[in-house]
Amino acid sequence: MNKIRNRQCPSCGGNLSVDNDKQMYRCTSCGSTYDYEYFIEEKMHEMGGTYLSRGEFMAAVDAFRLILEKDPHDFNALRGLMLAAAKLKDIDELVSEDISNENFSYDPKLVSEATEGALEEDKEYFAELKRLYSDKKELSEYLKEIEFLAKEKRKISDDISKNDQLREECYIKNARSGTKTSPKTAFVTGWVLVGFLAAFSIYLIAFLIDYGISEEVGVVVFLLIFYLMTMPGIALINYWSNYRKIKRMNEIDRQNSELYVRARETGEKRRQLEDEAERLLSNIRSFSRNFVEKDKQTAGD
Repeated sequence: MNKIRNRQCPSCGGNLSVDNDKQMYRCTSCGSTYDYEYFIEEKMHEMGGTYLSRGEFMAAVDAFRLILEKDPHDFNALRGLMLAAAKLKDIDELVSEDISNENFSYDPKLVSEATEGALEEDKEYFAELKRLYSDKKELSEYLKEIEFLAKEKRKISDDISKNDQLREECYIKNARSGTKTSPKTAFVTGWVLVGFLAAFSIYLIAFLIDYGISEEVGVVVFLLIFYLMTMPGIALINYWSNYRKIKRMNEIDRQNSELYVRARETGEKRRQLEDEAERLLSNIRSFSRNFVEKDKQTAGD
């Protein structure tokens, strides 16, 4: 702690007297003197605390640094830097604020400045507060990642829904009955029908030729041959109207299969992070309460 604050000489621990004419402190034991600026030290502590309570953290940092220019190990000034580093108005905010805050951050340079300036007897205090900041920062990163994964899961679900709608549009709808037929069913049925009619036509032509060509039979044979010649066109129409839809549905099914895998992996990763975040949150809550109690005891001492 700062000995000047208690009117003790930092060199020998003796009592200090005030030379009002020279505006200096003088040690009654060893004769060491301290300039006028030390007169406002307690005021600077008060100002630093006021700036913190107002949320004016840069002004608080300036006030505490002015104190540290005189005593680089001043506990309260270093503690003030630590609070300003995490934008905390008071140490009680460690337990009163929303611990599960994904926007928590702190200035590592200020934290390092405070921990490095601490006396050996105070280093444990600042190391614990630094670890608490680090854990809270890690928790905030977990929460951000969990929120990102939740958005990713929703996006995947939306993509699957859109694909399902596109897949539904591939079905062949009967305008009268409203029933839907899979293009694969229509495609296979079309080929079976075309093949059957082609085979039947060929058989009928052969039968009619064996029966004997007459004028009437010749006309029938001609019509059957003409019908056979249209079969490739019918097959092409079947391909164009159904097979392309089948390919489109297969592509949609492939995409959805990949999306379902991504959704499962995203869900598993999110659950793992939620478990880690819950464990860390529990530790932070317990450690914060203990640390605040310890801080109050330190302040009381």
